[in-house]
Amino acid sequence: MGPDGTYRPVDLEGFDFTVTGGVGTLVIDRTDKRNAISRAMWRSLPEIIANVDADDTIGALIITGAGGHFSAGSDIADLNVPLADFWELNSSAEAALANSRTPTIAAIEGNCVGGGTEIAAACDIRIAAEGSIFGVTAAKLGLVYPAGPTRRLAQILGDSWARYLLITASIVKFEKMAELGFFHDVSDTPLDAAQSLGERIVGLSRLSQAGAKAILDGHLPADGAPPRWLDEAYREEIARGQEAFFAKRPPEFSFAKTDWRSGDVEPS
Repeated sequence: MGPDGTYRPVDLEGFDFTVTGGVGTLVIDRTDKRNAISRAMWRSLPEIIANVDADDTIGALIITGAGGHFSAGSDIADLNVPLADFWELNSSAEAALANSRTPTIAAIEGNCVGGGTEIAAACDIRIAAEGSIFGVTAAKLGLVYPAGPTRRLAQILGDSWARYLLITASIVKFEKMAELGFFHDVSDTPLDAAQSLGERIVGLSRLSQAGAKAILDGHLPADGAPPRWLDEAYREEIARGQEAFFAKRPPEFSFAKTDWRSGDVEPS
């Protein structure tokens, strides 16, 4: 335990991690490089997400940056590697975040460029401060982004604007990204807003949340009957929800993230 009572796992270079009120906060912390993400940091992200998913005391995860910036993207000094290596490392990290069983919130201010925009797009929810800037500037470097992150950006912004960002390598201002629907909320203090939202998420049904994420990500059948174990879990969870509703009190849900049967929710 830290001096303020929050839980701190083993420190990872370039990141800081705390848990408060059931909400984890992962801080990208390389302020001397505007939180550029090194290869070692990309490599560690899947393990960080797996540890969060395995911890049922954590009901939501915030990702943010230190020193007034979210992230300037991949560390350019690390990009002189075979493209296959970059794709594998980058895609694995982005997919781990996007497929997390824990609801994720990006709290954004300052620079959110390249891999920063990619990480924000992989989160379930985005809260940003006015004045933040965005872009995918791969074309300024001769870099080709992996398919997964590229398609996810298009799912959020639409094909037309994803093409614009990728082809022109433009820096896009907050106002345009807000117009395109990239954010779910705007706050002068996005980390505080994310913490409040995360604490609200913690009190809701993890079965409902993880089930919705699994369906939207294509990890549960699109049609037909639900798996038997999921139906059984639903019967218990809905009974708790109904009981609390009629008693006019907050529900006490029992389903945990680790209760998922892995074979039914892992990517195909």
